[in-house]
Amino acid sequence: MNDLKFAFRQLLKNPGFTAVAVLTLAFGIGANTALFSVVNGVLLRPLPFHDPKRLVTVWESSPAQGIEQQAVSPPNFADWLAQNRAFEEMAFWTGPSDLNLVTQEGSEKVRASYLSSGLFRVLRVAPLLGRVFTAEEDRPRGPQMAVISHKLWQERFGGDSQVVGRSLTLDTYGRSTYMIVGVMPPAFQFPEDTELWLAAGWNGLPQDRRSGHWLNTLARLKPGLTLAQAQAEMDTIQARIASQYSEVGPNSGVSVVPLLRQTVGRTTRTALLVLWGVVAGVLLIACANVANLMLARTTARQKEIALRLALGSGRGRVMRHLLTESILLALLGGMVGSLLGYCAVKVFIAVGPADIPRLTEVSVDGVALCFTLGSAISTVVLFGIAPAWQCSRPDLNEVLKESSRASGSVSGGRTRSALVVAEVALATVLLIGAGLMLQSFAKLVATDRGFRAEHVITAELDFSVSGFTTWFRPTDTRPQARLKELLERIRQLPGVQSAGEAYSFLRRDNRPPVNWPFAIFGRPPVPEGQRPSADHNAVSPGYFRTLGVPLLRGRDFTEADTLEAPGVALVNESFVRRFFPNEEPLGQHVTLVSNPGPLDAKDVNGVPIWYEIVGLVGDVRSLSAQPEPVPEIYRSYWQWPMYNPKLFVRVTGDASALATAIRRETKAVIPNLPTPKIRLLAQYVGESVAQPRFQAGLLSLFGALALLLAAFGIYGVLAFSVVQRRREIGVRMALGAQKRNVLSLIIGQGLKLVLLGAVIGIGAALALTRVIQSLLYGVTPTDPLTFAVVSGLLVVVALLACWLPASRASRVEPMEALRYE
Repeated sequence: MNDLKFAFRQLLKNPGFTAVAVLTLAFGIGANTALFSVVNGVLLRPLPFHDPKRLVTVWESSPAQGIEQQAVSPPNFADWLAQNRAFEEMAFWTGPSDLNLVTQEGSEKVRASYLSSGLFRVLRVAPLLGRVFTAEEDRPRGPQMAVISHKLWQERFGGDSQVVGRSLTLDTYGRSTYMIVGVMPPAFQFPEDTELWLAAGWNGLPQDRRSGHWLNTLARLKPGLTLAQAQAEMDTIQARIASQYSEVGPNSGVSVVPLLRQTVGRTTRTALLVLWGVVAGVLLIACANVANLMLARTTARQKEIALRLALGSGRGRVMRHLLTESILLALLGGMVGSLLGYCAVKVFIAVGPADIPRLTEVSVDGVALCFTLGSAISTVVLFGIAPAWQCSRPDLNEVLKESSRASGSVSGGRTRSALVVAEVALATVLLIGAGLMLQSFAKLVATDRGFRAEHVITAELDFSVSGFTTWFRPTDTRPQARLKELLERIRQLPGVQSAGEAYSFLRRDNRPPVNWPFAIFGRPPVPEGQRPSADHNAVSPGYFRTLGVPLLRGRDFTEADTLEAPGVALVNESFVRRFFPNEEPLGQHVTLVSNPGPLDAKDVNGVPIWYEIVGLVGDVRSLSAQPEPVPEIYRSYWQWPMYNPKLFVRVTGDASALATAIRRETKAVIPNLPTPKIRLLAQYVGESVAQPRFQAGLLSLFGALALLLAAFGIYGVLAFSVVQRRREIGVRMALGAQKRNVLSLIIGQGLKLVLLGAVIGIGAALALTRVIQSLLYGVTPTDPLTFAVVSGLLVVVALLACWLPASRASRVEPMEALRYE
């Protein structure tokens, strides 16, 4: 208690030192608390299911084609279910997707998933009301049953406790009535954002198409069984299936992934761990700064400490006294840091990208506060031990001499210099990482994605409601008949330059397109599982012009390319480079049908099977943080219409102002169509770079903070050195040294430390920056420009930090410095 009281008095007597030390620690501890809370909430906190460590997702894969995860075909799932001995339960789900829920006002979108009855058993989740599905309801054409979310129960059914047994109607590809058999608890979400779970029905087993992949598989490991054992067994089963069925393909594999890792995703996991490592580096720099402050302060108190030792205090007693002050500083820094961390978490959630999973679950909880306490205690070890040890063993005879100046020991100066070198090395690593991320983000933003997003508005239409017949029947109730009318009306709106539509939206990732295997006429037939594949879309005339995609050769689609006309297709540059490297693609024929027959063959609806390549268009890169093109085949939408077209409209002015007009025209042409989802194309592009922007911003912020702390460290060491060497400098100037000599002496001392720290930091960065390689785009982890710019920045900042102490030293008056106390 005496030590505590004395430590409080000492800190209160030196408010400037106390404030700087506490704030320095608070920034380091607060940043670590915030990032730990995010890492804990997203990566470490168990999923809200029973024994979640045993939950895994199981995917098909094809390493030879670069496919790590692929949905499972129903026949393969059935074989897995029958043959595996690694899992207690296996289940599947599809979706989620938006279905049309019929209401009194018309229809509204609801997020729904089809799933097998075993999924709730795998998760060990019981309904709040009613029951979940039975195995009988897994059968194709089985009973149509539904389980609803707590949110849908409250919002659509008013929380009615008698909701079980009531029915709801979905109007998607025809009206279907489902009986509600259960309501799930409020916290249950699987898959994410699902509001309605439907019995597997037609998605269920058995199915004959092993080349059709649409099931997502969830399983629970048996007790005591490891992930590696399950992976080995599934590899054996899949190899056996591949040997029996040629359409599976000889390179087919299986990927078993823990559900938590699957939920978070590899990129998010890497980014968060990198950010946490960065703020840990900031905390180390903060600790080094406070250690230097403590060394300087205890050096000034050497006479007091020497008197204590001379009067009988032991070294342990003196160290305890000094460590008590360090503990108080650390606890004060931890308290302020907890407050800063709480605020930082709120800001992180508010401005963080929406695609970070589980971000809404993040909070500063008891685990985070324990981490803060641990960080505070660790900082005592990091910044308190060295000063206490250094100053508890002074030379008593030297220190107690009346003429002695508090000059400090040589080893104390070496310790302070070593701490500055460590600070500069850490700051170098963090700055290089931030520089790489900034350069990567700049290249990502500047990348030509193959289209122009400015002044383009998008609208997602849904023709799956009742009133539209199958799209291939030649009647006026086909979706394309009304869509043509809608397109013409929109093109007549003021400010509209062009309009077009597509079957699918722009790609959101770079996964190889596996759902559209194709064949080229005249080339030898290839087994089903080994056919080449390409991305596929169906677009209307005006689509490429609206998006600004260049037509390189041939012609675009026209209004004459209808169901009754010969089949035509366009391909992109990547398609030609891969499949026609030394041939002219125009005039060639492609098909997406497995057994196409002759060139004039047609399907059962009279639609041509073979499509002539009539044009070549530029590559369109994906809307992702790693935008890359893939081979693409485009067909005329009028020859391959679907129920969910995406409308693209280019305007001369503000695109957002056209949203109301599009909704009005849609309602006028098709009154019973659900309200279209309308957004600016630029918003989708912005979302695709949200995570890289966020990561680059945070790394830059922490890198700048590290540089600032390192600069303060350099300044502090040199300022203290000037005070210590005041008499020496006076002697030098009395003997004829000029101000420039003194400036070069002090600046040279500082630059030696900086250059040594920079060399160590560059060496460490060459090894450590490879960790962020997966987060970079268009930049290598060893980019020489970034290393050179960071090195130059460090030298400039170091010169500024050295200049003030050196300038002060050059103004020392020799007679004043040499005067005897």
